[in-house]
Amino acid sequence: MNISTTKTELQKAFSKLVKTSQTKTQTPLINYTYISAGAHGVVLHSTDMEVGIKTTITASVNAEGEGLFPTSEVNDIISVISEGRVDIEVAGPHINIKSEKGTSFDIPTLPFQEYPSIPENNHEDIYNINTNDLKMILDSIIYAINKDQLKPSLSGALLSFLEDSVNFVSTDGHRLVVIKMANESNLSENFIIPRKYLSMLNSFVQGQKESSLSFSNGYVFTNNNSDVLYSRLIDEKYPNYEAVIPQDNNQKLKIDKEDLLNGIKATSIATNKNTNQVSLNLSRGEVYLKSVNQPESKTVYAPLKSAEYDGDEISIGFNSIYLKEAISNYPTNEINFTFKDNLSATLLLPKTKENNITILLMPVRINE
Repeated sequence: MNISTTKTELQKAFSKLVKTSQTKTQTPLINYTYISAGAHGVVLHSTDMEVGIKTTITASVNAEGEGLFPTSEVNDIISVISEGRVDIEVAGPHINIKSEKGTSFDIPTLPFQEYPSIPENNHEDIYNINTNDLKMILDSIIYAINKDQLKPSLSGALLSFLEDSVNFVSTDGHRLVVIKMANESNLSENFIIPRKYLSMLNSFVQGQKESSLSFSNGYVFTNNNSDVLYSRLIDEKYPNYEAVIPQDNNQKLKIDKEDLLNGIKATSIATNKNTNQVSLNLSRGEVYLKSVNQPESKTVYAPLKSAEYDGDEISIGFNSIYLKEAISNYPTNEINFTFKDNLSATLLLPKTKENNITILLMPVRINE
């Protein structure tokens, strides 16, 4: 295989391809990029066996063929060569990369025949969504996805296609986010999409007015011009998240987002770093956050001046990290809480015209 392209084309491609590389892996091929040159053009592909990226570059094909690039090493080479034309030749177990100014790199590679097969998108099930809506949803749900790989069903977000709505759901058992939108597709299935794919998707769809998610053969695919981002779906049963959403929270609190975030930051200074516990204390006429760290004799009291509350007296404990993330990702400046008591799940219910959003936080027992 022999191709001629430019540093700019290679930089643009490898800035995407390196995202699937892993520093620690038992599968060396994960850190290689597959290249194919022929009548179809020049296509590069990288995968960590779960998430993959395929991109096409502008290049002259002098000799057709296939090969593997060690992703990080080639990326380093691209960063140091001069601007202009770059000639690349793959011959047997070696790659030669030569810049327009004559700098030449000869590096070893692996047989391309060992590279995993690339999944095909048969465009069986397609869901179209406004890109701005998709980015808002991703910003709102990713933080609540479970990071513990021992719970695979929770290590992704659920897309549940119902008759009238599509629900985007994430939870780690301590917090839950549910976003409901109108289902304008013909889909009526559930799909669990891995966290890594969703995190990469947010920047991948940049510049598009509308984005499409295609579900095919156990994978999800998204296209952006000549690029394809895909991921294996999580083949697990998602828990019944609707069962934990309370229907009888009758105590209501309104508060300014910035005021609450400042209170959380203040009280976090004194939290026990093992529990990260703060308490939200509500009564008619006074609402405040408090943290007590007995071993270090620290106490922080943070009054919330913007709070509007006219309910029963309640003191409810939260993990300050979980509370801060929920508030930081809240889509409006006015925060609406509903409570039942100090041991029941708390709901945050943003008022938005386009989307129906529910955020749930589980309380913790207050230890002072």
